Amino acid sequence: MLWGEPRVLILLWLVPILAGAAVWAGFSRRRRLRAWAETGLWPRLAPARRPARRGAKLSLFLLALAFALAAAARPQAGARTVEVERRGIDVLVALDVSLSMEAGDVVPNRIERSKQEIRELLDGLRGDRVGLLLFSGTSFLYCPLTLDVAAAHLFLDAVKADVLPDPGTNLEAALTGARDAFAATAGEGGQALVLFTDGESHEGKPEEMARALGEAGIPVLTVGVGTPAGEPIPVLDANGRPAGYKKDRSGTVVLSRLDEATLRQVAEASRGAYFPATLGGREIGDMLGFLRRLERGELGGALRRRVDERFQIPAGVAAIFFFLALLLPEAGRPAGVEETVPLLTEERDA
Repeated sequence: MLWGEPRVLILLWLVPILAGAAVWAGFSRRRRLRAWAETGLWPRLAPARRPARRGAKLSLFLLALAFALAAAARPQAGARTVEVERRGIDVLVALDVSLSMEAGDVVPNRIERSKQEIRELLDGLRGDRVGLLLFSGTSFLYCPLTLDVAAAHLFLDAVKADVLPDPGTNLEAALTGARDAFAATAGEGGQALVLFTDGESHEGKPEEMARALGEAGIPVLTVGVGTPAGEPIPVLDANGRPAGYKKDRSGTVVLSRLDEATLRQVAEASRGAYFPATLGGREIGDMLGFLRRLERGELGGALRRRVDERFQIPAGVAAIFFFLALLLPEAGRPAGVEETVPLLTEERDA
């Protein structure tokens, strides 16, 4: 026997505890009655008292409780593996891992803020196929498109800035890598690219590649992470601690600024949308709304383990015991009441 909620079975300890409390209450009641009157006088002083019925009523209530708890634990049987067809879209998330994403003009820094928003986005895309692409000067398909959102979360947790060998930020390389990733995966549903970056791209022509993606039916949703005012790029030592800021050849500290204009152009060229990253993350809902409007298609079958629920049986038994307990009177008809009443009446007439 399998149980869907086995933790509920712990509450079955309540049944013997309540039974013990009822027994103790019965002994206490008998002790008070002995102090009030002799045992032989009880049938005459309280002729309707039926301790056996009270015990039966309590037993029925306890049985009803036990079976109700068993039903709440969801007994299951007949486990089997079935193939379930999945319908959804393909969403590839591209994350900028260049050194500029270490800038702290958003809390805690650009790359960690991006990862937080990506986690929320992935949680909202359950049922869709998701993937993760990293890029800086080049791009790398870090997590291919998969239905396993939990696996994508594990990949995302390990991402750090400056993990790719080529420095800088090349948006065209990211868009090209996304095109190749979509082409390598067969799917009938809509496709979309979500790009998290500060937008500082000094290489290639990202607008032209974005236009090609839009013509292929792949909108690009760009998410601008950072501020237009900019922030110095920290340089970390071997232990990962700040050791100053990045400088140019003349010794001037380099400021990394959010390039919203480029990100808007990329989004518009692909028929997508631009979303500035905010502290509250309200743009996640807007992105999910955009993605849910895309056409959904077959994503292939997935194996699922199915079991037949059997909670109806203990629930029905619990209901029967409960109603029997309600119908059973605790007190009985006093013995000889029919003979006693006329006799008293005759004495009164006499």
